[in-house]
Amino acid sequence: MPEILPCVQMKTSNTINFTELNVNRIQALTDAVFAIVITILSLSLVVPPGEDDEGLKRFMWDQIIPKLFIFFLGFIVVGAFWVDTHFNHHHMVKTNIFSIWLNIIFLMFVCLIPFSSGFLANYLKKPMSLVVYSINLIMVSIIHLAMLIYAWEKKFIDPTVDKVLYSNMCWRIILPTVVYIAIIPLAFLKNSWVVYLFLAPLFFQILFGRAKRK
Repeated sequence: MPEILPCVQMKTSNTINFTELNVNRIQALTDAVFAIVITILSLSLVVPPGEDDEGLKRFMWDQIIPKLFIFFLGFIVVGAFWVDTHFNHHHMVKTNIFSIWLNIIFLMFVCLIPFSSGFLANYLKKPMSLVVYSINLIMVSIIHLAMLIYAWEKKFIDPTVDKVLYSNMCWRIILPTVVYIAIIPLAFLKNSWVVYLFLAPLFFQILFGRAKRK
């Protein structure tokens, strides 16, 4: 009598681990969101039709030039966040569901930057606009830092990344956050120089930009 073979065989080699997912998809989503956000920043630059030469000159000095500055500022800030995100994702070899949701929440606050940037552009001399912009950037930074720490603790980061590089990656997020927090009380001093503090992340990008591996 022929031997009856079992119909079900375990194929452990083909088992999919649903707790560890490929990081490429979240990188693609992140890049797409940043591309859209950085484009939307320019939508606040609108010149009204029908102005005469005098009115156009006055509008240029009173509206366009300050809004151009805020556009450049927002472009640099969003660009700094993208560089950090790209830098961190470059060293990640895997992710999971919780890490992905952290990234989605991070992108949610990134998508608010055009709103807070527009608020700042329209009410540049109002302390509340600086506070709103600062809080927006603080939330982006906090979630970004949480993503990095979680990835490090879960060993989702390339094992060739040493503690010096990991520390640099953290400080690139922490120091700008400290500046954003400091801007909130300084905003009520109503000094025009306070808005320039938002350029600080560019300095920290350079200061902590060097990568060291084992």
